[in-house]
Amino acid sequence: MIQITGRHIEVPESLKSFVNSRVPKLEKYIDGITDVHVTLFAERHRQIAEINVHSRGKLYLSAREGSDDLKTSVQQALEKIVGQAKKKQEKRIDRKRRAVKSTEAEGTFNVIAADGGPPDSAPRIIESRRFLIKPLSVEEAVLAIEDRGAEFLVFRNAANERTNVLYRRPDGNFGLIDPER
Repeated sequence: MIQITGRHIEVPESLKSFVNSRVPKLEKYIDGITDVHVTLFAERHRQIAEINVHSRGKLYLSAREGSDDLKTSVQQALEKIVGQAKKKQEKRIDRKRRAVKSTEAEGTFNVIAADGGPPDSAPRIIESRRFLIKPLSVEEAVLAIEDRGAEFLVFRNAANERTNVLYRRPDGNFGLIDPER
């Protein structure tokens, strides 16, 4: 929803249509815009445009620009908001990348399964997957292995911070491998 307000000035229809044509282009940079408020006013000899943008993701952007012409002020304020949106998006992407790198460094490993091909040939690597090692208690690990129907689970023991392996034994019980340091 776009609201255009003029403080102590009458907003011409041409300027309203200009604002209404430019603001939807912000959707390219800001997801889920819920409210845009454009306030236009004059201070001495300067024409000032103030734009506030709200979005679903609790994003609030604001810009205020002044020039000799209201149309130029609106355009400059919109450019400023686009710059702010790009900067926020880059920060969010960078934060996600840093989070992924830190979890990879701390708690991932590769699982490699070998094919049971002919006995004369060398083993081949068939599949490689990445798993995230999560800190769990032994009881939580048992629940996780039962939920997944898996044969084993590698996890970080929350009690001692060591990497453990919980596996399903042929008799239906569970075995726990807790390596010494």
